[in-house]
Order: sequence, then C-alpha cells, then structure tokens
Amino acid sequence: MKQIICAVIIFIMGSFAMAQSYKTAIGFKGGCPGYGSISAKHYLSSVNAIEGNVGAGSYGLWMQGLYEWNHDLPTSGLNWYIGVGPNVGFQSSKLNNGSTFYLSGSALLGIEYTFNNIPLNLALDSGPIVQVLPSFGFGWGGGLAVRYAIK
Repeated sequence: MKQIICAVIIFIMGSFAMAQSYKTAIGFKGGCPGYGSISAKHYLSSVNAIEGNVGAGSYGLWMQGLYEWNHDLPTSGLNWYIGVGPNVGFQSSKLNNGSTFYLSGSALLGIEYTFNNIPLNLALDSGPIVQVLPSFGFGWGGGLAVRYAIK
C-alpha cells in the first residue's frame, strides 16, 4: 500500500513540474463551431502561457485570447493544460441585415504534443463558452492546432 501511495505522489508531483519543449509556437487552429484561425502560443514561464487566435468562420471574424496553465505528462513532449480567456468578434447575419458584435468567454482543457526531432506542436482542446453579448447563452467548442515550435 505504501508503494502505491508513493507512486501516486510522485506522479502528481511530476505532473506539476514543467520542462517546456518550446518557447513560442505559431501555426493554424481549426475546430468547432466552424472556425479556422492563425494561432500563436508563447510561454511566459515554465508553466504559464498565453495563446492568441485570430480567425474567420462562415459568417464572421473573431479574436480569442487565452491564459493557460501547462503541466507535463509522463511521456516526453506530452502536456496537458487548462485555460481561460475572452472571445470578441463580428458576425454577419442574413436575419439582421448587418453585422453583430459579440463577446464571450472560454474555458478549456487540452492536451498537446511537441515532437523532439522536428519543430512540430499538435494541440487538441475543448471546453465551455459563455456568451455575454449580444445575448446571454452557453455553448461548447473545441479545436485542433498545428504549429511550428520555436525553441
């Protein structure tokens, strides 16, 4: 029993230690609900990072800013992360004959892998969205990022 407890403690402590494998990564991110974007992630410290996405979807343009907390998994180059941040944009609509400004907030849980031999970073995340403007509502989103990792 003591060995199991020690193994769990070592695993938990190891998951909160971070040996980031890149400083900045730039590329593309696509996902649901129907968007594509230019994506950049930059580490501020060994655990904290910011991610910015600027993109377009079927009917609009948007920007997303995320603050993320990253943690290693036992496999080299594999991390999990959580993050939060705002989304702003303009969405055109045939219903209102114009464009609508929207504001929402996102939370996410994700996993990413950075290859050791090539400068490639892949990330997959998903989480809730709370829309504030033009009306209050809830949604769910997710994305897959493919980025060039700058060490």
